[in-house]
Amino acid sequence: MFEFKQMSELLKPYCTGESIFDFYRLIDPKTHEVFEYDKDNNLRLQEGSCYELWERNTTCPNCITKHSCVKQRQYVKLEFLQGKVMLIITKPVKIQNKMLGLELIKDITFSMLGFNYFRSENKNVQSIVSQFNELIVKDILTGLFNLDYIKNYLDNFIQKEAVFNTLTAAAIDVDNYTEINSLYGYTVGNQVLQYIAGIMDKTAVAHGAVAGRLGPDEMGIFFIDKTAAEVEKICEEIYEQAACTPLKIQENSLDIGFAYAVASLEAEDETDDFIGRLYFNLRAAQGQRLK
Repeated sequence: MFEFKQMSELLKPYCTGESIFDFYRLIDPKTHEVFEYDKDNNLRLQEGSCYELWERNTTCPNCITKHSCVKQRQYVKLEFLQGKVMLIITKPVKIQNKMLGLELIKDITFSMLGFNYFRSENKNVQSIVSQFNELIVKDILTGLFNLDYIKNYLDNFIQKEAVFNTLTAAAIDVDNYTEINSLYGYTVGNQVLQYIAGIMDKTAVAHGAVAGRLGPDEMGIFFIDKTAAEVEKICEEIYEQAACTPLKIQENSLDIGFAYAVASLEAEDETDDFIGRLYFNLRAAQGQRLK
């Protein structure tokens, strides 16, 4: 981290209210390299990766720098470092034709009443910060990882693991979800999503996979080193488990079904290419079910 007084004047317009922050740094969202932009307008590469500051060995699960640069908007998160709670605000900036994330960092350990209460009660503040950051990457309704996290996960896999491992994904789309909402109400529709998400999550844990919500009624599981045939079989097991236990709605039972499709990551794939092909296969599978 670098002190604000050493910052280039060219960065100051991005730092409204900079006097409240303690430090800054610039992050490459693809390589996770750290840069300083000094008062002489020199962009200096620093040793180590951005996540090492937070005492991690790999990228942060809630990498706000990547999200900020992709979506061109500001993101906020908390981190815990050596007994201190740090607030991080990240904004996208372009310097010397290079898209970077500008992290503005503030020590808020003694600035928030809630944290001071937990400290006085000997609560685990680090655990509280971890729970907060977990909420950022989870879908509130289903408890599965959200689409931002899934894309970040795939980006990291493509950059670091695709040379050594394979990745195959399955996507599902709940049957008649719009009709369920219309007939029974959104509360029942939410129960259907939560029911299937619970099965998906247990399946992911059992196979060391990652499950996420991809859309309003679409979910996916991402498996490492499993063949398409193996993933197809897992999908059949999920379907049978959902179908054999109808969801109880007051005095009625609601049968649950879904279309599913599988796609494998190919050598030339970028994240959006892979997710797009997975969606395409899912739409084709839906068409087959309607025939």
